[in-house]
Amino acid sequence: MSTVLVHIGVRATDLEKTIRFWRDGLGLPCVSTQENCYDLSDGHHNFRVFQHNGPSRPDHVSGMLDYLHIGVRVPDLAAAGQRLLDMGYEIFSDGLDGKLPIDVQQIEEGAFKVEDPDGITVDVTSSDDQWPGAVLK
Repeated sequence: MSTVLVHIGVRATDLEKTIRFWRDGLGLPCVSTQENCYDLSDGHHNFRVFQHNGPSRPDHVSGMLDYLHIGVRVPDLAAAGQRLLDMGYEIFSDGLDGKLPIDVQQIEEGAFKVEDPDGITVDVTSSDDQWPGAVLK
């Protein structure tokens, strides 16, 4: 038996704002809630979001120099991009000079990037083969 990735946890500065991003913006279902904690899942992986209650932390480095990013697949890339734009998030791709804005109405296939409320870069795709080794159904 090989090791299986089953859980990722993120501590959010503003838990409710972060949950709206992941649940309402990207469509990841909430399967459980506890005090200061939400469990989201795609049916295979647990993504737990906690309220950060520790000391202030530095912002995440984002764009081409990010030190943390998360990838998700959505059924409709343009619709997800529009929802996120309507929620006030910037849709972009990485360029050598940093973020390059993307017109979500022009997205047919491919991917875009967006930052969650704490600055974690999220790669969003509608492709089944974006990441090697990930078998998506």
